[in-house]
Order: sequence, then structure tokens, then C-alpha cells
Amino acid sequence: MAMHYTYMEEYKKAARQAVAEGQVLLKNDRAALPLVKGQRIAMFGRIQYTYYKSGTGSGGLVHAPYVVGIRDAFEQNGGFTLDETLDRTYRAWIETHPFDPGVGWASEPWFQEEMPLSDEEVFAAAERNDAAVIVIGRTAGEDRDNIMKEGGWFLTKAEEKLIEQVTKAFEKTIVVLNTGSIIDMGWVGKYDPAAVLYAWQGGQEGGNGTYDVLTGAVTPSGRLSDTIPKNIAKHPSMMNFGGVRRNLYEEDIYVGYRWFETFDPEAVLYPFGYGLSYTSFEMNLVSAAEESEGVSLTVSVKNTG
Repeated sequence: MAMHYTYMEEYKKAARQAVAEGQVLLKNDRAALPLVKGQRIAMFGRIQYTYYKSGTGSGGLVHAPYVVGIRDAFEQNGGFTLDETLDRTYRAWIETHPFDPGVGWASEPWFQEEMPLSDEEVFAAAERNDAAVIVIGRTAGEDRDNIMKEGGWFLTKAEEKLIEQVTKAFEKTIVVLNTGSIIDMGWVGKYDPAAVLYAWQGGQEGGNGTYDVLTGAVTPSGRLSDTIPKNIAKHPSMMNFGGVRRNLYEEDIYVGYRWFETFDPEAVLYPFGYGLSYTSFEMNLVSAAEESEGVSLTVSVKNTG
């Protein structure tokens, strides 16, 4: 029993580390992240209570022995004061608007209904707290891919309204995306949240890994494995994606980032391989030489973080 316990604890640590190291930080302004121990945090979004550990289908329906959500992790690990007034409001609303798992294979909804809040409630929360965390969630899976609809690739009206309200009231708004894939990111420029983190779907230790990144215990080191265009509808695969009987690769060999790099680089919002960290760098030009196809630069880079 002791050996089994030791192994399981090691597995948990490894899972938590993998979750944290795979998260991608897209934006971090106004010293929003990492959060500072002792801060008062207003946590928004119902997915703070019902973390998506994975997509669905044969693998996603595995019953994990436990799942640590994002709010769970803050409550269990401590170091911060979570707004109790908001918590009571959310819990009362969820009692009459429970999580909808769907019925049967490939019938689960991509998203969950979001709780509406008045401007007065949000501004009152801003008076009580130092920063806001909004958790947005999406699922998808086998025979149930996301599509170009609100609640799929796009925010629902309620989710967008929530981001609009919170960013108006809080200087430091952090949006955490508990998703299995990218979604449309046009709202980032529209509402200018201070920070945006793709936390993905991290399995049973997902909330703990997200806590570690948000609080600076782990610096985000994940990088995008996809290209995020300014308008996701302009992605070359969108018109043919998800066909029941066949799919056409009209972009030919220029799949993913290759299309944007070759034909439409100006359409890119966040490029393939993009990702920020909490450190800083100092760059100095060492030399420059003109060549037949352009200019060759030699640059020294020092990690000053």
C-alpha cells in the first residue's frame, strides 16, 4: 500500500507539471500575471466550478478518480482571498441552472449556459478585489467537433457580455480558456483584457497546473501548435471542415501555418509557435551584413528575468 501511494503521488506531481508546462500565455499587460500572494480575486464564469478535464468520446469519457477544477485549486492551495459574494451568487444560480452533460453519444453541448451579471454587481466586485479571473470553457470530441457557431468556435453572447463588463470594471482581467482547441480571438482586441491564457484541458490535475501558472509557481512555457488568425472564418480549412462523408483539402499542401506564411501573413493574430513567459530578455545587435536576398543579422540574447 505504501509503495502504491508513493507511485500515485509521483504520478500526480508529473501530471500537474505537464499541465502547467503546456499552457500558452498569449497576452500579459499591466503586470496582471503572475498573481501576487495575498491578492483578492474575483472569479467569474461557471466553468470555474465544472472544469473540462478533456474532450469527449472514447478517451474523454474515462472516469478519473478525481478532477481538480480551477476554483478548487485556489481554495485548496490557498494564498488568495476569493470573493465570497460572487461565489454565493454563482452557486445559487447553478442550483437552478445545473451543468448539462447531454444525453447519449456525441450529444454533449460544446458550452454551458453562462450566468448573467448586472453592471452594478461587476463594478461592486471591482471595488472589493484586486484582479478578476474569467474562466471560459469548451468541449468537443469524437463525432462532436466544434463548428463555426456561437458556443463553438465563437463566444456566446453571454460570454462576450461578461468579458465586456469585467474588462470595463477591472484594470487587471485575466481570461483563462479551458478548451481543447483554439477559438476565435477577435474579442481580445475589442475588449483588451490584461492577460489571456490557454489552459487547455489538463485532466484530473488541470486546476492545479493552472493555479501554478497563474500564481507564478511555474512560468508558462507552452507554444501554439496552431495559427490563430484575426478572423477564424478566414482559415483556409473552415469551409470544408467537418464533412460527414468527405473533406476537401482545398489548401493543398499548404496546411495550417503554411497557408498563412505563404499567402496571407497579414491575416495572422498569433502565429504558430507563439507563447509568452514571465521572464524578460535583453537583445543587442552584434553585426549586420547585406546579402543577395536581404540582410543577415547576428544578435546576442540574454535572459534578464
